[in-house]
Amino acid sequence: MRRILRSRSRLCCLPVASLAIFAGIAAASPAAQAASPVGDWLTGEGGAVVKIARCGGAAHGSAALCGHIVGIVLDHGSPMPKDWQGRSQCGFELIRPSAARPGGKIWRGRIINPHNGARYHAEFHVDHAGSLALRGYVGLPIFGETRHWLPFHGTVPASCRLDRSAIASGAR
Repeated sequence: MRRILRSRSRLCCLPVASLAIFAGIAAASPAAQAASPVGDWLTGEGGAVVKIARCGGAAHGSAALCGHIVGIVLDHGSPMPKDWQGRSQCGFELIRPSAARPGGKIWRGRIINPHNGARYHAEFHVDHAGSLALRGYVGLPIFGETRHWLPFHGTVPASCRLDRSAIASGAR
């Protein structure tokens, strides 16, 4: 009788132990944890590098993210492009303060078109492939478009000027 009870108790505990081990593995895996959008990203068209970082300043909150253009692909001798107000696009705040939605996987804020100043709602997150999925929209997300940006691991010079070879070596 004791033998039967011992074997039943082992069978009973086996699924619980398996579940605990599986949960520990899943929690430790990088895919299970939300990847942070903080870092340098090559825009979908490959024409610029945007740095996403904490905004700074009490007005935005400590968790808000902003994105600034830190690199622009330019041909040799080409002038730095200007925004719609005539200022250099180098350092332009493309992504305005964005806050994480509950769960911390999706960020929501605004994105500005540097060419004409048009403002759009924006949602972004790091997808399963490791790219930044950024959706700009008017009104509701269904009325928008998603672009995918690649992580940029290269060096961006202080001048903001990048050539195609720097893009090729810095993009994954």
